Amino acid sequence: MDLPSNASGPSAGIGQLESLGVKVRRVERPASEKEAQRIITLAFKEKWTVLPCGGGTSPAAGVLPETVDLALVTTGMNRVLAFDPRNLNMAVLAGITIDQINQFLAGQENGFFLPLDPPQSQRATIGGAYAANSSGPLRLRYGSLRDQVLGVRGVDSQGREVGFGGKTVKNVSGYDLTKFFIGSAGSLCLITSISLRVYPLPESSSLCDLIFGTLEELNKFLGALRNSVLIPSAVVVTGLAGGPGVSDTLGMRYRVMIACEGLRQAVERQNRDLMKMAGEFGGMGDARIGRDLMIRGVRSAVEPDRFLEDPLFLRISVPIAQGTRTFAAIHKTAQLYGISLKGALSAADGVMFVYVGGANRKNAAVFLKELKDLVQGGHGYIAPLLAHRSFLQSWVAKADPAVQRLILHPIKKSLDPNGVFPPIA
Repeated sequence: MDLPSNASGPSAGIGQLESLGVKVRRVERPASEKEAQRIITLAFKEKWTVLPCGGGTSPAAGVLPETVDLALVTTGMNRVLAFDPRNLNMAVLAGITIDQINQFLAGQENGFFLPLDPPQSQRATIGGAYAANSSGPLRLRYGSLRDQVLGVRGVDSQGREVGFGGKTVKNVSGYDLTKFFIGSAGSLCLITSISLRVYPLPESSSLCDLIFGTLEELNKFLGALRNSVLIPSAVVVTGLAGGPGVSDTLGMRYRVMIACEGLRQAVERQNRDLMKMAGEFGGMGDARIGRDLMIRGVRSAVEPDRFLEDPLFLRISVPIAQGTRTFAAIHKTAQLYGISLKGALSAADGVMFVYVGGANRKNAAVFLKELKDLVQGGHGYIAPLLAHRSFLQSWVAKADPAVQRLILHPIKKSLDPNGVFPPIA
């Protein structure tokens, strides 16, 4: 039984999934929650498998099947449903991008924003970010996505509406699973709309851009920053090619971008203190006022510089005290295998984004194994966000087996008894 298609062509939306090793039989782009519900209802009746898709920035956060009957792309569901400036919340359809949300909020009287900055936020949809549990460097001050979500509405595998959480979402009986569903990667239901907490735009924003020649200098500076009274919104470390004053064994320098927000006088004072502190540990750089400048600087750190052939995009989390040394060790390992790598470390919480490309499959597989051993040996966690199925097949379960058995699988059985959606990662 055929559906009327909203796709712009027979192969629209298939390209990226097929490049990742997923064969897609058809693509649908619903423009509303009701249309999405109708498509899922039909899929259940026809016993189709369904792969929910957002902006395609982190499809490997869940399980990528070898074949899927229907890829349901949510990017047509991209409207703001409600905005309440007095109570600082809004409701949006799941296919709207993070940048579209912030463009809408910035255009309101007095200005507001959503402090969510995952990589490629110009493509990342809010539903996809919810499904992949995505966030960025601003989580240092504002928390992760779970701190911004008030409620969600979705469709289970039988086409029934489900909802959890805030006042703009239909009340349901049972436990509030709003935050529990974060990171479920489309395995439990299709997210169709989300209610979010928003914030007034700060009076002033700045970016302090610093360079350190050695890992020792960097660690001393970050230690002093953590012990200070300063309250930055983000602290991001990236690697740079060697230059004057470099004595690091990797031949690289370390760039630190620090975002500050608040009252203008407070931001200016923090900039002065940061510059003075950096100078005490051999750092150099400058500090500039401007919100657009701050957002562009932080974004440039966590996004790839260019498209990489056969890319591998990873999110890594390690204990804060081991962050910089793990970051340096990852770069050293990449050099050993001749692999092109760009990494960014959120120094205040130990979260890293790592882009890998330019290597053949064999070298990349060996590098990935060493990377896993390196991270897990330091009691860290590594998860793929973008990768070919051939890499993902050897990946262990992303959730603790006991949690899967006692909690996730019973919920999966209740919401998706016929396996319409992908398995739990």
